[in-house]
Amino acid sequence: MPTQTFFNLPGTKRQRLIDAGFTVFSHASLADASVSEIVRLAKISRGSFYQYFSDKTDLYFYLLGQLREAWAADTIGTLRRHEGDLFATVRELAEAAFTDLSQGPYREFYRMLFLSFSYRGSVQVDDEWTAHYRAQHRIRTNWSQMVDTKRLNVNSDDQLHTLVHMLFGVFAQNVARYFNEAADATDTAVADRYRQNMLTMIDWLQHGVEKETQEES
Repeated sequence: MPTQTFFNLPGTKRQRLIDAGFTVFSHASLADASVSEIVRLAKISRGSFYQYFSDKTDLYFYLLGQLREAWAADTIGTLRRHEGDLFATVRELAEAAFTDLSQGPYREFYRMLFLSFSYRGSVQVDDEWTAHYRAQHRIRTNWSQMVDTKRLNVNSDDQLHTLVHMLFGVFAQNVARYFNEAADATDTAVADRYRQNMLTMIDWLQHGVEKETQEES
């Protein structure tokens, strides 16, 4: 996580480094990103960079943590507004997040994130991201306490967390397919197709796929 020296920087200098990180990681994967390019855009020396972050990975996960904190706050607020209704919450959050990722200011950053990793790499990123995020004592969603499990066919916290992972897996899968196919942010037809596919898959998880049939009398 960033050093206290980073947080002691004047706001404009700190923001310039954050902006430089987002710019570089929007055009290169974590593996390919260059510290030299980050410090050039931030207008600081390489030595100064290492006074603020241990390496580029440290900066990368700090930036992800900034975004994730906003998501966590939205999740908590939406869960409360829907009185613990998991599926209503996920639908609203997934639609809003899909729009943000496909049309928002960090679109290219997210695009590089989703397209840069294999399955094994994405698991590693998620583990490292979670470790960095928790080390920074950021906001976290307590699903077990906030979800109304009486609405769900789950029997334990582990089952609830598995369901949550399945739902957000549906979101991630459709976002990745969108980024793989869409040329740029103007390709709204592709975004609309995968957004609708995402909502259909969420409906399948909630209501099932197999049609009910009447037994012959």
